[in-house]
Amino acid sequence: MKKNSGFTLIELLITMSILGIIASFVMPSVLISLNNAKATTCLLYRQNIQVATDVYIRMNSVQVDDSMPTLATLVSEGLLPVVDTCPSKGIYIWNNALYKGIANPFFLYCSVHFAAP
Repeated sequence: MKKNSGFTLIELLITMSILGIIASFVMPSVLISLNNAKATTCLLYRQNIQVATDVYIRMNSVQVDDSMPTLATLVSEGLLPVVDTCPSKGIYIWNNALYKGIANPFFLYCSVHFAAP
Protein backbone atom coordinates (compact mmCIF):
# COMPACT_ATOMS: atom_id res chain seq x y z
CA MET A 1 0.00 0.00 0.00
CA LYS A 2 1.19 3.46 -0.89
CA LYS A 3 0.83 6.09 1.83
CA ASN A 4 -0.12 9.57 0.63
CA SER A 5 1.56 12.30 2.69
CA GLY A 6 -0.01 15.45 1.28
CA PHE A 7 -2.97 17.71 1.79
CA THR A 8 -6.21 17.28 -0.06
CA LEU A 9 -7.72 20.05 -2.11
CA ILE A 10 -10.53 20.50 0.43
CA GLU A 11 -8.05 20.96 3.29
CA LEU A 12 -6.13 23.58 1.30
CA LEU A 13 -9.33 25.47 0.39
CA ILE A 14 -10.53 25.50 4.00
CA THR A 15 -7.14 26.75 5.21
CA MET A 16 -7.05 29.49 2.56
CA SER A 17 -10.59 30.63 3.37
CA ILE A 18 -9.78 30.83 7.11
CA LEU A 19 -6.66 32.88 6.35
CA GLY A 20 -8.72 35.15 4.07
CA ILE A 21 -11.29 35.76 6.81
CA ILE A 22 -8.56 36.57 9.34
CA ALA A 23 -6.88 38.95 6.85
CA SER A 24 -10.19 40.73 6.22
CA PHE A 25 -10.42 41.52 9.95
CA VAL A 26 -6.79 42.62 10.29
CA MET A 27 -6.33 44.80 7.17
CA PRO A 28 -8.63 47.71 8.16
CA SER A 29 -6.79 48.06 11.48
CA VAL A 30 -3.43 48.06 9.72
CA LEU A 31 -4.59 50.73 7.24
CA ILE A 32 -5.96 52.92 10.03
CA SER A 33 -2.67 52.61 11.90
CA LEU A 34 -0.69 53.58 8.79
CA ASN A 35 -2.89 56.64 8.21
CA ASN A 36 -2.51 57.69 11.85
CA ALA A 37 1.27 57.33 11.57
CA LYS A 38 1.32 59.51 8.44
CA ALA A 39 -0.83 62.17 10.15
CA THR A 40 1.48 62.20 13.19
CA THR A 41 4.57 62.49 10.99
CA CYS A 42 2.96 65.38 9.11
CA LEU A 43 2.15 67.11 12.41
CA LEU A 44 5.76 66.77 13.58
CA TYR A 45 7.07 68.13 10.27
CA ARG A 46 4.73 71.12 10.48
CA GLN A 47 5.79 71.84 14.07
CA ASN A 48 9.47 71.73 13.05
CA ILE A 49 8.82 74.08 10.15
CA GLN A 50 6.92 76.49 12.41
CA VAL A 51 9.73 76.56 14.97
CA ALA A 52 12.31 77.13 12.20
CA THR A 53 10.15 79.92 10.76
CA ASP A 54 9.81 81.55 14.16
CA VAL A 55 13.59 81.46 14.59
CA TYR A 56 14.03 82.93 11.09
CA ILE A 57 11.56 85.74 11.84
CA ARG A 58 13.31 86.64 15.09
CA MET A 59 16.83 86.42 13.61
CA ASN A 60 16.00 88.55 10.56
CA SER A 61 13.64 91.03 12.24
CA VAL A 62 10.81 90.27 9.85
CA GLN A 63 8.07 92.90 10.00
CA VAL A 64 4.32 92.36 9.95
CA ASP A 65 4.05 93.30 6.26
CA ASP A 66 6.76 90.88 5.14
CA SER A 67 6.11 87.55 3.43
CA MET A 68 6.70 84.28 5.23
CA PRO A 69 9.95 82.51 4.33
CA THR A 70 9.78 79.53 2.01
CA LEU A 71 10.94 76.06 3.00
CA ALA A 72 13.92 76.42 0.66
CA THR A 73 14.91 79.62 2.49
CA LEU A 74 14.77 77.83 5.85
CA VAL A 75 16.97 75.03 4.52
CA SER A 76 19.48 77.46 2.97
CA GLU A 77 19.68 79.35 6.30
CA GLY A 78 20.45 76.05 8.07
CA LEU A 79 17.29 76.10 10.19
CA LEU A 80 15.90 72.91 8.64
CA PRO A 81 18.03 69.94 7.56
CA VAL A 82 15.86 69.10 4.52
CA VAL A 83 12.62 70.24 2.95
CA ASP A 84 10.02 68.14 4.73
CA THR A 85 6.98 67.05 2.79
CA CYS A 86 3.78 65.44 3.96
CA PRO A 87 3.97 61.64 3.80
CA SER A 88 0.46 61.62 2.30
CA LYS A 89 1.61 63.98 -0.51
CA GLY A 90 -0.15 66.99 0.99
CA ILE A 91 0.89 70.59 0.38
CA TYR A 92 1.86 72.87 3.26
CA ILE A 93 0.03 76.21 3.30
CA TRP A 94 0.39 79.17 5.69
CA ASN A 95 -2.86 80.54 7.12
CA ASN A 96 -1.74 83.85 5.66
CA ALA A 97 1.12 84.72 3.32
CA LEU A 98 2.13 87.62 5.57
CA TYR A 99 3.63 87.51 9.02
CA LYS A 100 0.96 88.83 11.38
CA GLY A 101 3.07 89.57 14.43
CA ILE A 102 3.31 87.98 17.85
CA ALA A 103 -0.28 88.85 18.81
CA ASN A 104 -1.67 86.95 15.79
CA PRO A 105 0.16 83.64 15.43
CA PHE A 106 0.65 82.01 12.08
CA PHE A 107 -0.14 78.36 11.41
CA LEU A 108 1.04 75.93 8.80
CA TYR A 109 -1.74 73.77 7.40
CA CYS A 110 -1.56 70.60 5.33
CA SER A 111 -3.88 70.09 2.37
CA VAL A 112 -4.47 66.46 3.46
CA HIS A 113 -4.34 66.76 7.27
CA PHE A 114 -6.05 70.14 7.50
CA ALA A 115 -5.41 71.03 11.12
CA ALA A 116 -3.23 73.55 12.85
CA PRO A 117 -0.51 72.04 15.05
